[in-house]
Amino acid sequence: MIYRTIGIFAHIDSGKTTLTERILFEAGVISAVGTIEDGNTESDQLQEEIERGISIRTSFHVVPWKTSFGSFEIQLIDTPGHIDFRNQVTDLLPAMESAIVVLEAGTVVQSQARLVIEELRMANVPMVFFINKLDRFGDDYLDTLVSLEEILGGAPVSLFQKDKSGKLEFYLSNAMSFPKAVKEELLSWNDDLMISSWNDPSGQTDFPMIGLSTGSKSGKLYPVYGGSAKTGEGVRELLDLVLWTEPKDTRELSSEVFPLLVLSRRMAPEIGRYAVVYPTKDLELTSLKNMTMGQRKGKFTTEENDPEERFQFLGASGETGIHTLQKGKLILLKSHNDLDLLPGLPVTLRRDLAPKDHNENSNRNPSPFSIVIEPEESSDKEFWLCRLEELVWEDPGYRHELKEETGQIVLYGRGELHLEIGIRRISAKTEKKLSFSSINIAKLELFKKMSHKVALEHRAFEDQKSSGALIAVLEDTADFSKHIAFEVSLPEEVKHSIETSFMEACLHGFYGEEVCGLRLRVLSYEMPKGDLQTTLTLLKVAILAGVKECFPSNTYLVCPLTEIEVMVDTDHLGVVLSDLSRRNAKVISIFEAVAGKSHLKANASAQNLLGFSGALRNMTKGIGISWERTAFTSEFYAVLKE
Repeated sequence: MIYRTIGIFAHIDSGKTTLTERILFEAGVISAVGTIEDGNTESDQLQEEIERGISIRTSFHVVPWKTSFGSFEIQLIDTPGHIDFRNQVTDLLPAMESAIVVLEAGTVVQSQARLVIEELRMANVPMVFFINKLDRFGDDYLDTLVSLEEILGGAPVSLFQKDKSGKLEFYLSNAMSFPKAVKEELLSWNDDLMISSWNDPSGQTDFPMIGLSTGSKSGKLYPVYGGSAKTGEGVRELLDLVLWTEPKDTRELSSEVFPLLVLSRRMAPEIGRYAVVYPTKDLELTSLKNMTMGQRKGKFTTEENDPEERFQFLGASGETGIHTLQKGKLILLKSHNDLDLLPGLPVTLRRDLAPKDHNENSNRNPSPFSIVIEPEESSDKEFWLCRLEELVWEDPGYRHELKEETGQIVLYGRGELHLEIGIRRISAKTEKKLSFSSINIAKLELFKKMSHKVALEHRAFEDQKSSGALIAVLEDTADFSKHIAFEVSLPEEVKHSIETSFMEACLHGFYGEEVCGLRLRVLSYEMPKGDLQTTLTLLKVAILAGVKECFPSNTYLVCPLTEIEVMVDTDHLGVVLSDLSRRNAKVISIFEAVAGKSHLKANASAQNLLGFSGALRNMTKGIGISWERTAFTSEFYAVLKE
């Protein structure tokens, strides 16, 4: 059996989950096709997914598939399309062997699809594109191909057409039907193939099919099929095409150090904690219980013999007695210490390196979205902390923090939807009550572009004691940093006092937020004689007062900027534009995507766009679709007050 790990990726509402459902049906895994509208698909099982009609977490499926060139077991992975759950996509990429990127007919390639295409290219994952919804939009996919060519930097190869009766014809089903121009496209990416085909005028070797098989893996050929996930047209042909193309070579992942990769962590009542794991090599397991870090000649060394406790093949129900893992065949690893590793990391990564370093990084760059959680009963705090730890364990896109000074619990997430889903998930199946704040948006004060020379000195005890005269320049930086540069030699204790005082002064600016984007450049310091401790105390007062005096009128308040795209019926465009205007959004572009559908782009402060997606659903009676990307960097932010 040949195992192939295939991911399905798309912009939200392009038909990704519908395609997964149709593939499962065509393969005989399910007896009837579920729909997102009815909330009965195999991929979307969470209550929040069913209610909202979107995928929130990755789903894994085992699909047997026979072709004319072999029998396969497809490990199909349906990924979320919403940007708030992007980490679930990136965690999978190291082990992804092939990718189906679903595009929507009748419009250009949309933002999340653009993003995932770039990520797949960087991860060297071969891609096949599927233009969906041709049952609705017919031949209207030229704009899709044009924008795809712009993204790829080269022309995609369309491998289908409509015959005279209007039925879709797929070239792979009949290699003899390949038009001459398409054959040339399948060869032109490789000079050796082109020359070989010229030297074979009799056509004994099918070089175009060889080019199709190897071109995607090289990253130089991008096959495109079309059809309808809803009706099933083109779905079987799509899978055959993907399996014909060579998969990503995962040999670079295979080593004595990284034999297993964690793709996703889950919890289930019947299993408990488990992870979906990708073996990067064939492994003979002498035992699976209490697995240690040690390895000898491809075998894990363990302390106890209980081979059926830890591993279960994906899709198997209670299969036991597993002694050998095959490269590329996904498994479930249950109740193992190394499940504390973040997804995307190898199981055998040393514990002193993970997950500590990753947590430290996330603390240095926390999400700009957070909410404060308050248990209604103080005695329930430990219960809710445990619930949060489970949530963060399964989805490291969340982070929680217990504020020591107030005792409050703060939950950070990747966006408004992400936090809303997190609260719903921890509150499910319990009668304990929880209250929480509205979403907080991180804010900073940026030092304006300037260079301001200051003379800092503080006197006390009727001017008998002085901090000494400190001459410095306050200047802006090109980012969110703040630091000190000394252009004069000073004792270490004096330098330390200046540094800590400066950082303390920056904690609260004119608007009450942390001040960033400035540097204190110390030019000179006349240190007075006398008691050093008194001098340092007065110096701290001088710096705190002097630096804070520069903040009024010299800082501006900033917060994250959100880019938003909306697909809406043209009839609803006016009311949507009115709502965006009320939120002080700047409209970038508006164009007709397809007949009766308008596509608009805008941006605004993340604070002003809170609640927009819910308002959009109400304004458009559930039809409008929005996609948001929020960032908070020195190049990407919104100004609130100047």
